[in-house]
Amino acid sequence: MSQPELSVVVLTWNNLPHTRRFVESVRAHTDVPYELIIVDNGSEPDAAAYADDAADRAVLNPENRGFAPGMNQGLEAASGEFVAFCNNDTVLPKAWASRLLETAHAHPRAAIVVPAITTASNPATVRSEPGDDIEILDPFSAPPPAVIYVMRRAVVHELGRWEEEYEIASGEDVDLCFKVWVNDCDIVYDQRVLVEHVGHATGTKLDDSQGLWARNRRRFLTKWSGTADPPRLSTCDPDRFVRNRATARAVAKWMDQYFSLRDRRTTPPARSPRTLAGRVKRKLRRI
Repeated sequence: MSQPELSVVVLTWNNLPHTRRFVESVRAHTDVPYELIIVDNGSEPDAAAYADDAADRAVLNPENRGFAPGMNQGLEAASGEFVAFCNNDTVLPKAWASRLLETAHAHPRAAIVVPAITTASNPATVRSEPGDDIEILDPFSAPPPAVIYVMRRAVVHELGRWEEEYEIASGEDVDLCFKVWVNDCDIVYDQRVLVEHVGHATGTKLDDSQGLWARNRRRFLTKWSGTADPPRLSTCDPDRFVRNRATARAVAKWMDQYFSLRDRRTTPPARSPRTLAGRVKRKLRRI
Protein backbone atom coordinates (compact mmCIF):
# COMPACT_ATOMS: atom_id res chain seq x y z
CA MET A 1 0.00 0.00 0.00
CA SER A 2 1.70 3.19 -1.20
CA GLN A 3 -0.25 5.51 1.10
CA PRO A 4 -2.25 3.73 3.81
CA GLU A 5 -4.74 5.66 5.89
CA LEU A 6 -3.76 3.73 9.02
CA SER A 7 -0.49 2.24 10.23
CA VAL A 8 -1.08 -0.59 12.71
CA VAL A 9 1.99 -0.83 14.97
CA VAL A 10 2.36 -3.76 17.34
CA LEU A 11 5.25 -4.62 19.65
CA THR A 12 6.07 -8.30 20.23
CA TRP A 13 8.29 -10.20 22.63
CA ASN A 14 7.70 -13.95 22.41
CA ASN A 15 4.04 -14.93 23.17
CA LEU A 16 3.69 -16.24 19.61
CA PRO A 17 0.10 -17.56 20.03
CA HIS A 18 -1.09 -14.09 21.07
CA THR A 19 0.71 -12.47 18.14
CA ARG A 20 -0.86 -14.93 15.68
CA ARG A 21 -4.36 -14.18 16.95
CA PHE A 22 -3.70 -10.45 16.80
CA VAL A 23 -2.37 -10.58 13.24
CA GLU A 24 -5.27 -12.75 12.08
CA SER A 25 -7.75 -10.24 13.53
CA VAL A 26 -5.93 -7.35 11.84
CA ARG A 27 -6.03 -9.09 8.46
CA ALA A 28 -9.67 -10.12 8.82
CA HIS A 29 -11.21 -7.02 10.40
CA THR A 30 -9.28 -3.88 9.38
CA ASP A 31 -11.66 -2.15 7.00
CA VAL A 32 -9.59 0.87 5.89
CA PRO A 33 -6.40 1.01 3.78
CA TYR A 34 -3.65 0.02 6.21
CA GLU A 35 -0.18 -1.37 6.76
CA LEU A 36 0.88 -3.73 9.54
CA ILE A 37 4.19 -2.92 11.23
CA ILE A 38 5.53 -5.46 13.71
CA VAL A 39 8.42 -4.46 15.96
CA ASP A 40 9.94 -7.56 17.52
CA ASN A 41 11.95 -7.00 20.69
CA GLY A 42 14.41 -9.89 20.61
CA SER A 43 11.96 -12.82 20.64
CA GLU A 44 12.90 -16.47 20.37
CA PRO A 45 13.67 -17.50 16.75
CA ASP A 46 10.21 -18.89 15.93
CA ALA A 47 8.40 -15.77 17.15
CA ALA A 48 10.88 -13.42 15.44
CA ALA A 49 10.57 -15.36 12.17
CA TYR A 50 6.78 -15.13 12.33
CA ALA A 51 6.97 -11.36 12.90
CA ASP A 52 9.25 -10.97 9.90
CA ASP A 53 6.96 -13.05 7.69
CA ALA A 54 3.58 -11.72 8.87
CA ALA A 55 4.28 -7.98 8.76
CA ASP A 56 4.05 -5.58 5.86
CA ARG A 57 7.05 -3.95 7.51
CA ALA A 58 9.06 -5.64 10.24
CA VAL A 59 11.61 -4.20 12.65
CA LEU A 60 13.65 -6.96 14.29
CA ASN A 61 15.62 -5.95 17.38
CA PRO A 62 18.34 -8.29 18.67
CA GLU A 63 17.30 -7.62 22.28
CA ASN A 64 14.34 -6.28 24.25
CA ARG A 65 14.60 -2.51 23.87
CA GLY A 66 11.44 -1.85 25.86
CA PHE A 67 7.99 -0.50 25.09
CA ALA A 68 8.67 3.14 24.25
CA PRO A 69 11.75 2.61 22.01
CA GLY A 70 9.93 -0.17 20.19
CA MET A 71 6.82 1.90 19.60
CA ASN A 72 8.96 4.80 18.40
CA GLN A 73 10.64 2.47 15.91
CA GLY A 74 7.19 1.51 14.64
CA LEU A 75 6.24 5.18 14.44
CA GLU A 76 9.30 5.94 12.32
CA ALA A 77 8.40 3.10 9.95
CA ALA A 78 4.78 4.24 9.66
CA SER A 79 3.44 6.14 6.65
CA GLY A 80 -0.28 6.40 7.46
CA GLU A 81 -2.01 9.61 8.52
CA PHE A 82 -3.08 7.76 11.67
CA VAL A 83 -1.20 5.22 13.77
CA ALA A 84 -2.82 2.54 15.93
CA PHE A 85 -0.39 1.56 18.69
CA CYS A 86 -1.46 -1.93 19.77
CA ASN A 87 -0.68 -4.62 22.31
CA ASN A 88 -0.22 -8.06 20.79
CA ASP A 89 -2.42 -9.77 23.40
CA THR A 90 -5.55 -8.33 21.78
CA VAL A 91 -8.10 -9.43 19.20
CA LEU A 92 -9.59 -6.65 17.08
CA PRO A 93 -13.32 -6.81 16.18
CA LYS A 94 -15.02 -6.13 12.85
CA ALA A 95 -15.05 -2.48 11.72
CA TRP A 96 -12.73 -1.45 14.55
CA ALA A 97 -10.60 0.77 12.33
CA SER A 98 -13.34 2.63 10.46
CA ARG A 99 -15.22 3.38 13.68
CA LEU A 100 -12.19 4.66 15.60
CA LEU A 101 -11.09 6.79 12.65
CA GLU A 102 -14.65 8.11 12.28
CA THR A 103 -14.47 9.21 15.92
CA ALA A 104 -11.06 10.81 15.39
CA HIS A 105 -12.35 12.82 12.43
CA ALA A 106 -15.48 13.87 14.32
CA HIS A 107 -13.44 15.22 17.27
CA PRO A 108 -10.84 17.70 15.96
CA ARG A 109 -9.32 18.09 19.44
CA ALA A 110 -8.91 14.34 19.91
CA ALA A 111 -5.23 13.46 20.24
CA ILE A 112 -5.94 9.87 21.32
CA VAL A 113 -8.95 7.67 20.55
CA VAL A 114 -9.34 4.47 22.58
CA PRO A 115 -11.82 1.58 22.32
CA ALA A 116 -13.46 -0.37 25.09
CA ILE A 117 -11.43 -3.37 26.30
CA THR A 118 -12.45 -6.54 28.10
CA THR A 119 -9.95 -6.33 30.95
CA ALA A 120 -7.46 -3.86 32.45
CA SER A 121 -6.19 -2.75 35.85
CA ASN A 122 -7.91 0.61 35.28
CA PRO A 123 -11.64 -0.13 34.82
CA ALA A 124 -12.51 3.20 33.16
CA THR A 125 -12.72 1.70 29.64
CA VAL A 126 -13.52 -1.92 30.56
CA ARG A 127 -16.78 -3.42 29.25
CA SER A 128 -18.19 -6.90 28.75
CA GLU A 129 -20.03 -5.90 25.57
CA PRO A 130 -19.92 -2.94 23.17
CA GLY A 131 -21.79 0.23 24.05
CA ASP A 132 -23.28 3.12 22.11
CA ASP A 133 -21.60 6.15 23.68
CA ILE A 134 -18.57 8.15 22.61
CA GLU A 135 -17.23 10.29 25.43
CA ILE A 136 -14.36 12.59 26.27
CA LEU A 137 -12.44 11.36 29.30
CA ASP A 138 -11.88 13.85 32.11
CA PRO A 139 -8.47 15.55 31.88
CA PHE A 140 -5.87 14.40 34.43
CA SER A 141 -8.05 11.52 35.56
CA ALA A 142 -6.76 7.95 35.50
CA PRO A 143 -5.46 7.61 31.92
CA PRO A 144 -6.66 4.67 29.83
CA PRO A 145 -4.01 1.94 29.46
CA ALA A 146 -2.13 1.85 26.16
CA VAL A 147 -3.81 -1.30 24.87
CA ILE A 148 -4.99 0.42 21.66
CA TYR A 149 -4.16 4.09 21.07
CA VAL A 150 -5.18 5.64 17.74
CA MET A 151 -3.40 8.94 17.06
CA ARG A 152 -2.49 11.20 14.18
CA ARG A 153 1.10 10.45 13.25
CA ALA A 154 1.98 14.15 13.01
CA VAL A 155 0.60 14.82 16.52
CA VAL A 156 2.68 12.01 18.07
CA HIS A 157 5.82 13.51 16.55
CA GLU A 158 4.94 17.03 17.68
CA LEU A 159 4.34 15.74 21.23
CA GLY A 160 7.86 14.32 21.29
CA ARG A 161 6.90 10.68 20.58
CA TRP A 162 6.83 8.05 23.36
CA GLU A 163 9.15 9.01 26.21
CA GLU A 164 12.08 6.59 26.42
CA GLU A 165 13.18 7.52 29.93
CA TYR A 166 11.03 4.75 31.43
CA GLU A 167 12.43 1.26 31.95
CA ILE A 168 11.19 -1.53 29.64
CA ALA A 169 7.46 -0.96 30.21
CA SER A 170 5.01 1.03 32.40
CA GLY A 171 4.63 4.77 32.81
CA GLU A 172 4.92 5.72 29.14
CA ASP A 173 1.17 5.73 28.53
CA VAL A 174 0.42 7.94 31.54
CA ASP A 175 3.19 10.31 30.46
CA LEU A 176 1.77 10.55 26.93
CA CYS A 177 -1.74 11.21 28.25
CA PHE A 178 -0.45 14.01 30.46
CA LYS A 179 1.29 15.59 27.45
CA VAL A 180 -2.00 15.42 25.56
CA TRP A 181 -3.95 17.06 28.38
CA VAL A 182 -1.36 19.79 28.99
CA ASN A 183 -1.74 20.68 25.31
CA ASP A 184 -5.51 21.13 25.79
CA CYS A 185 -6.34 18.10 23.65
CA ASP A 186 -8.82 15.32 24.35
CA ILE A 187 -8.71 11.58 24.89
CA VAL A 188 -11.90 10.16 23.38
CA TYR A 189 -13.37 6.82 24.41
CA ASP A 190 -15.43 4.98 21.78
CA GLN A 191 -17.55 2.28 23.43
CA ARG A 192 -18.78 0.99 20.07
CA VAL A 193 -15.51 -0.89 19.58
CA LEU A 194 -14.81 -3.67 22.09
CA VAL A 195 -11.33 -5.19 21.91
CA GLU A 196 -10.64 -8.56 23.51
CA HIS A 197 -7.63 -8.11 25.78
CA VAL A 198 -5.75 -10.80 27.71
CA GLY A 199 -3.88 -8.34 29.93
CA HIS A 200 -0.35 -8.55 31.38
CA ALA A 201 0.59 -11.30 28.93
CA THR A 202 4.07 -9.80 28.52
CA GLY A 203 4.54 -7.67 31.63
CA THR A 204 4.29 -10.57 34.05
CA LYS A 205 7.17 -12.32 32.26
CA LEU A 206 9.57 -9.45 32.93
CA ASP A 207 12.12 -9.83 35.70
CA ASP A 208 11.18 -7.75 38.76
CA SER A 209 8.01 -6.36 37.16
CA GLN A 210 6.87 -4.80 40.45
CA GLY A 211 10.24 -3.12 40.93
CA LEU A 212 10.10 -1.75 37.37
CA TRP A 213 6.65 -0.34 38.03
CA ALA A 214 7.77 1.34 41.26
CA ARG A 215 10.84 2.91 39.64
CA ASN A 216 8.89 4.13 36.65
CA ARG A 217 6.21 5.57 38.94
CA ARG A 218 8.94 7.53 40.72
CA ARG A 219 10.31 8.81 37.39
CA PHE A 220 6.85 9.97 36.34
CA LEU A 221 6.06 11.74 39.62
CA THR A 222 9.45 13.44 39.80
CA LYS A 223 9.19 14.62 36.21
CA TRP A 224 5.64 15.97 36.34
CA SER A 225 6.02 17.51 39.82
CA GLY A 226 8.99 19.49 38.52
CA THR A 227 9.31 22.60 36.42
CA ALA A 228 10.29 21.21 33.00
CA ASP A 229 7.62 21.60 30.34
CA PRO A 230 6.65 19.01 27.71
CA PRO A 231 6.54 20.01 24.03
CA ARG A 232 3.77 22.48 23.18
CA LEU A 233 1.65 21.83 20.12
CA SER A 234 1.42 24.69 17.64
CA THR A 235 -2.37 24.53 18.03
CA CYS A 236 -2.28 25.05 21.80
CA ASP A 237 -2.84 28.52 23.20
CA PRO A 238 0.20 29.52 25.34
CA ASP A 239 -1.93 30.68 28.28
CA ARG A 240 -3.94 27.45 28.28
CA PHE A 241 -0.69 25.50 28.13
CA VAL A 242 0.63 27.30 31.24
CA ARG A 243 -2.63 26.73 33.10
CA ASN A 244 -2.78 23.05 32.17
CA ARG A 245 0.88 22.54 33.08
CA ALA A 246 0.14 23.93 36.55
CA THR A 247 -2.77 21.52 36.87
CA ALA A 248 -0.57 18.59 35.86
CA ARG A 249 2.04 19.60 38.44
CA ALA A 250 -0.58 19.78 41.19
CA VAL A 251 -2.04 16.40 40.23
CA ALA A 252 1.41 14.79 40.20
CA LYS A 253 2.16 16.18 43.67
CA TRP A 254 -1.15 14.87 44.97
CA MET A 255 -0.40 11.46 43.43
CA ASP A 256 3.01 11.46 45.10
CA GLN A 257 1.43 12.11 48.50
CA TYR A 258 -1.20 9.43 47.89
CA PHE A 259 1.31 6.73 46.91
CA SER A 260 3.64 7.64 49.77
CA LEU A 261 0.81 7.26 52.26
CA ARG A 262 -0.42 4.03 50.67
CA ASP A 263 3.08 2.53 50.63
CA ARG A 264 3.53 3.30 54.31
CA ARG A 265 0.24 1.59 55.13
CA THR A 266 0.99 -1.54 53.11
CA THR A 267 4.67 -1.97 53.98
CA PRO A 268 5.21 -4.01 57.18
CA PRO A 269 7.37 -2.24 59.76
CA ALA A 270 11.01 -3.25 59.67
CA ARG A 271 12.27 -5.16 62.70
CA SER A 272 15.72 -4.67 64.12
CA PRO A 273 18.13 -7.62 64.22
CA ARG A 274 17.87 -7.56 68.03
CA THR A 275 14.07 -7.89 67.89
CA LEU A 276 14.29 -10.73 65.37
CA ALA A 277 16.90 -12.52 67.49
CA GLY A 278 14.63 -12.24 70.53
CA ARG A 279 11.74 -13.82 68.65
CA VAL A 280 13.95 -16.70 67.53
CA LYS A 281 15.11 -17.32 71.10
CA ARG A 282 11.53 -17.36 72.40
CA LYS A 283 10.51 -19.85 69.76
CA LEU A 284 13.49 -22.06 70.61
CA ARG A 285 12.51 -22.07 74.30
CA ARG A 286 9.06 -23.44 73.33
CA ILE A 287 10.59 -26.42 71.50
